[in-house]
Amino acid sequence: MTVPASWKTRKGAMVAAGILGGLAAVILALLGYFIFGGQSADTDEAVHQLAFYRAEAALKPQLESQLQNLKQQAASTPGLIGNDSAALAQAQLQDEVKALVTQNGGEVRTAQIVPVSAVNGFQMIAIQYDIMVPMAKLRDLTYAIETHTPYLFIDEADIVSTQDYQSGDPASANPMLEVRWTVHGYRWGGK
Repeated sequence: MTVPASWKTRKGAMVAAGILGGLAAVILALLGYFIFGGQSADTDEAVHQLAFYRAEAALKPQLESQLQNLKQQAASTPGLIGNDSAALAQAQLQDEVKALVTQNGGEVRTAQIVPVSAVNGFQMIAIQYDIMVPMAKLRDLTYAIETHTPYLFIDEADIVSTQDYQSGDPASANPMLEVRWTVHGYRWGGK
C-alpha cells in the first residue's frame, strides 16, 4: 500500500491529522452521549420514583387514621373480652366463670391462671378451674359457658364422680362431680 503524494506534504499531514482529530472527537462525543444519556434515563427514573414515594408518604396520615379506626372496631367486638390489659381480662374471666358456676349450684375450688398466649393477633386468656358441680347441672353449666358473651371456650375437661350413683341410694341420685377444665376467651392483642 502506498501513501498518496499529497499526504506526504505538510498540508496533507495537517489535513490527515485534522480528519483523525475530527474522527476522535466524534467518537468521544458519541461515547459521552451514551454514558451521560444513560445517566439521564437513570435520573428521570429516580425522579419518577421520588414522586411516587412522596405521594405514598402523603397518604400516611390518612392510612394511620383508618388503621386506628379498625383497631378500635376490633377491640370492641362483642365476642372479645374487653379490657385494657391481660391481667384485667383474666380477672374478668375469673369473675364471670365463678358467677356461672355459682348460678348452676357449683363451687369453684381453685382457679389457676394460664400464661397469656398470642393467637393470630389476639391474646388468648385462659384459666384452669377445679370445680364441684351437681351432675344434673353439668350440662347447664357447660351450655352457659359455651354460649356466654364474650365468647368462652372449654378445653381439656376431666370429670370425676365423688359418689357411687349406682347404689340405688336416693341421696346419690344427683352426685357431685369434680370437674377440672380450662376455660379460655380472647381479647384484642393489637397495639
